[in-house]
Amino acid sequence: MKLFILILLVGLLTFFQVLGFSVFGVKPNLALAVVVASSFFIASFWEGFLLVVLAALILKFFPGFAMEILVFALIGVGAIIIKNYLPWRNFLNNLFLVVAGAFIFYLILSPNLILSAIFAKELFLNAVAGISIFALLKATGKF
Repeated sequence: MKLFILILLVGLLTFFQVLGFSVFGVKPNLALAVVVASSFFIASFWEGFLLVVLAALILKFFPGFAMEILVFALIGVGAIIIKNYLPWRNFLNNLFLVVAGAFIFYLILSPNLILSAIFAKELFLNAVAGISIFALLKATGKF
């Protein structure tokens, strides 16, 4: 049941991102935030891998290779592995991984935007989304 809820949440928020969800003209990376936050509530690496693949497939619905999807998937899988080795409480680990993931995403794909206001706003929204998703999952008590 828990995995089913996480699949629905990842699918829904990733779909919102594909539809162009934005806050004040800034599009947060909801897929990254939900995959990272969900990784703290999975039972195994393979469940997390399933969530990353689901999000990647929704993000890249048409045929062909996209470097962005590969980078997203690598960051998602990396977060699933690294979360177990971070020293802080899971809430802070989640925040760190969402921010680090967004930073790495931009560093690889658009390093010239890192010093822009758009990046700062998106980073803030990603952090808020990650914290909110984590808090929501934690508050349900089923996780």
